[in-house]
Amino acid sequence: MARRRWGWLRAAAMAVLLMGSAAPAAAQGQRDAVLALDFVGVERFPLAQLRAAIVTTATRCLTVQPLCFLGVGVQEATLDPVQLQMDRARLELFYYQRGYRESTVSMDTLRVPDGMRVRFTVQEGRPVRLTALEVQGPDSLVARIGADLPLQPGDPLNLVAHEAARDTLVARLAELGYARAEVLANYAIPVDAPLTATVRYELVADERMRFGAIRVEGAERVAASVVRRMLTFSAGDLYRRSAVLRSQRNLFGLDVFQHAEILTDRGAWPDTVVGVTVRVNEGNLYRVRAGLGVNTSEYVTGEGRWTARNFLGGARRLEVSGRMTNLLATPLGFVPGIFEETEGIYRKPAGSLSLDFAQPWFFDPANTLGVGVFLERRSIPDVFVRQARGGYVTFTRALGSDASVALGYRPELTQIDSEGDLIYCLGFTACGEEEIAILRAAHWLAPFTLSFARDRANSIFAPTRGYVLRADGEWAAAATGSEFAYARLSAELAMYRGVGRGVVLAGRVRPGWSHAIEDPAAGLGVHPQKRFFGGGANSVRGFAQYRMGPKLLTVNAARDLVESIEGVWVGCTPASINSGTCDPAPLVAARPDLFDLRPVGGAVALEANAELRFPLYGEKVGGAAFVDFGNVWQEEEGVRLDDVVWTPGAGVRYFSPIGPVRVDVGYNSQGVEHLQVVTTAVCVRAAVGECVAPDGALPQPDGVVENRRALRPLGSAAWAPFDRFWDRLQIHFSIGQAF
Repeated sequence: MARRRWGWLRAAAMAVLLMGSAAPAAAQGQRDAVLALDFVGVERFPLAQLRAAIVTTATRCLTVQPLCFLGVGVQEATLDPVQLQMDRARLELFYYQRGYRESTVSMDTLRVPDGMRVRFTVQEGRPVRLTALEVQGPDSLVARIGADLPLQPGDPLNLVAHEAARDTLVARLAELGYARAEVLANYAIPVDAPLTATVRYELVADERMRFGAIRVEGAERVAASVVRRMLTFSAGDLYRRSAVLRSQRNLFGLDVFQHAEILTDRGAWPDTVVGVTVRVNEGNLYRVRAGLGVNTSEYVTGEGRWTARNFLGGARRLEVSGRMTNLLATPLGFVPGIFEETEGIYRKPAGSLSLDFAQPWFFDPANTLGVGVFLERRSIPDVFVRQARGGYVTFTRALGSDASVALGYRPELTQIDSEGDLIYCLGFTACGEEEIAILRAAHWLAPFTLSFARDRANSIFAPTRGYVLRADGEWAAAATGSEFAYARLSAELAMYRGVGRGVVLAGRVRPGWSHAIEDPAAGLGVHPQKRFFGGGANSVRGFAQYRMGPKLLTVNAARDLVESIEGVWVGCTPASINSGTCDPAPLVAARPDLFDLRPVGGAVALEANAELRFPLYGEKVGGAAFVDFGNVWQEEEGVRLDDVVWTPGAGVRYFSPIGPVRVDVGYNSQGVEHLQVVTTAVCVRAAVGECVAPDGALPQPDGVVENRRALRPLGSAAWAPFDRFWDRLQIHFSIGQAF
């Protein structure tokens, strides 16, 4: 005789008991605060699931600990003795429903200063294992929908998964047009083998059904025709559950409706036509937003946005947005250890202004046409300042609920400015005044773009499973209207997997490749705007922002390289500087503080990250241990895996309402680098007369040495900036996970 009926009776009794205790007992005097809630002996399930299964909670800090210590932002929880007793039964029911029918739960409390500490001790016991699972019905249907169910042989007899498997079969039948199909579910536990079970599902399907007439309700300012054309089905189509879900997502994607619901009437027996009612609730058609922010690389930022979400009807979207950066850069730039230490052109205000238009339902509900124009001035500290104006047109097609592909064209007139002209030089195959003049001028870059994105992560801020895949390609040539012909590819794959209670293993790989097909003058290489830069809070964290990869050392020639009259530095003559024969290596070794490190970017990049994320203190504070590695190479011919730099580190995250606030410390393991040293040509100005560029030795007293604009490479020197362990530590402060 099966023990099934007694199992259900026990579960029903527990449920009735819990329902009867749902109303909290009247408080008898002042209740004690619950300061901590502990679980002992839990191995099979995440603690978050157990906390969600009971009523008793612990007092929580909703802000940051210093404020909570002062009583600000504290959510206090008090002890209800009746509910506490019922929580023990709730936990036993939780385990019982998930196959652990031998489990027992005990509860005790401990009085501590200012409150109580509650502890549940769980004896999980052995689970009831599923030995057989059978799906009965027409062979053709069983073969198509009977595999990969949430419950499988060998699993514990989880009644939640059991119901999920039944619902999965119902949904799969509905996807095939069997809108009225039912699935009968049954399980049995033999008396002589109480730790084994069998499960059977029986498919009951009648005729396949089709969509009938479609009625739209609630559309007033937005035309009903707009609602109809966003549906992925028409009257007469075979009923598919996925078509209903996609249509509902399309309606929400218009960003016009506060609520959208598609109701289907499948009960008109024996009629095989499904009536459809689409109910929408329109929201505000205009929106204005403004905000201020602070970050370490852009100082104070401000932005504003005006959006019309039904522009000229048809749910078309028009948006005007503006953004300003580097506000208050001069006073804030002197705050040590927080903001990027920049100067000159990198500290000037920057920002952008754009006008964007989107046309939904471009020949199909899954298609969107986007058109826009923009003005931009973007400052990348110590690298370059980009000024651009142009426009774009994109065609985007949704591929299901989690993927999309986009084809676009983006012509822009762009100009790069850099302090010292170093960004124009890549490998010094072309670094003369003519080449620099070409790159310094404004140029049209007009690439065709193709991108693909798929997001199957289960969370935006802190994913615990799934993956995110992105791939982007650009191609520009004279035929597209571009003055620089190039090809550029980049991709990113991030994966997440839970490996324990609250512990997540996350990994990412991000390769990139860029190639100059032709340029206005031979040897200029990849345009600076299309090079790759590595290092930073969302890259390889052992490096500061953009400091990984090709770099140059620059030095003030007139001040630091020329022979000193006092004899402190007996180095180079003006003539040797101008000819490039000056050897800077002794000065680099003796006075590295005189040299500035400047990134120049590269054509090939590889970054990868492996991170273990774990809880540290409650649900608000987490930790991470990571290993990042990668590098950027000047040219594809010079790529060597031996150049990959590994940077381990650790960090802390505070999960705030706006996302994880993250502090990471990375260790830079890179050894000595041999870097090109660059300075400027010099001239000597006598007391009266022009500044003359000498080509031979001059007596020291004959004039004052001055810098000229022309760059002069001086050869390479060993660069080893890390004297101590602490020098190798790089701190990053940011909001959001690294990936």
